[in-house]
Amino acid sequence: MPAPARTLEGMNKEFAKKLRDTAIATGTPLPEREHYEVTVSNQSTHALVLTSKAVSGSFDEAPDEGHVLHPRESDTFQVSSVHFPWESGAAALRYQMTDAPVTFTATGGPPGSHASSGKLEGPGCEHYDCTIGSSCPEKSLIMLETAMDPHMMGI
Repeated sequence: MPAPARTLEGMNKEFAKKLRDTAIATGTPLPEREHYEVTVSNQSTHALVLTSKAVSGSFDEAPDEGHVLHPRESDTFQVSSVHFPWESGAAALRYQMTDAPVTFTATGGPPGSHASSGKLEGPGCEHYDCTIGSSCPEKSLIMLETAMDPHMMGI
């Protein structure tokens, strides 16, 4: 008889139980579980490919790796973070520009943390900026924008 299929919810419960059992056995604090949302907005003129996503916990809803984020569009990630108090619990989302050697890493954190950030790497990354915002404590917004060049603006 084949084994029953494991659901994501069942795996999350198993993971949480394993963490709890480890905390009890070692005397360490129980891990915290937080739900939050991270939105990545592409305000550049380049399409971005999602190359990786990572979090201590799980993504409840998220685009798959390889997904293309087109200019003027946004990706939203629903996150369930399971982490110890001394860990950040932040989600890291890495994108690669399709037509430029620039990598964009967006990091969004759980409510109350100051973990939201954007990092640009690669030749030409100085032509872009990251803007961080939030509409409420459990929602982070990280925007990739084309940098304003004062020389091009006549300033």
